[in-house]
Amino acid sequence: MEFLRVVLIIIGGAAFVILIAALISTFYHRQRDRARKGKSLSPREELDYFLTDNNYRQNVFISLYFPVLAEGTVKTHHYQRADAVVVTNGGILILTVFDRPGRIDNADDELWVVIKDDDRREIESPLVSAEKCKQAIHAVMKRAGYGKVPIYSTVIFINDESIPLAGDDDIVYMSELEKLLHDLGRQSVLGKIDQFYVSRAIRSAGMTKEKIRKNKL
Repeated sequence: MEFLRVVLIIIGGAAFVILIAALISTFYHRQRDRARKGKSLSPREELDYFLTDNNYRQNVFISLYFPVLAEGTVKTHHYQRADAVVVTNGGILILTVFDRPGRIDNADDELWVVIKDDDRREIESPLVSAEKCKQAIHAVMKRAGYGKVPIYSTVIFINDESIPLAGDDDIVYMSELEKLLHDLGRQSVLGKIDQFYVSRAIRSAGMTKEKIRKNKL
């Protein structure tokens, strides 16, 4: 009887925790719904909303930094920022967000010139940033034993109309993201259990900016 009582207490406690978590989650998402309906979300927040409020919720990581090791060592050289990482059935998708206003005057392999009004600004190509991020996460996954998991990387333009740039397979617009995730998920390379462990490995390796500053990493 004593054992049964302990089991019932544990089950009751677990059910209570799940209920509280569900209530908090419901409240959070209602607040996001209200903000969205009131059009108070920025385009970048809209992207976060789409990712976290769909089927990818448990497998989405926003604004994480991944360690980049100095060549030939095990010492972290610096951290590479990932705007969003989504673990799907088809593998890992890395999204590099491009939300600068203006237009692109010219784009080569490494540099883009962005023009806004009379201001011309030279920036690193987001395609280069996306590739750096892909390499950093591939190294993290390889060390965690998931080096064969497919990794895809793309630059997502938050404002579809802001910079008309076509003809590059590594660039998508916000309106195309849902189809991209759907097509990737249909490949079914990873099962639910695989997704869980891959997501856990990414969560363990990724760092927030606050944690990096706090620990002076």
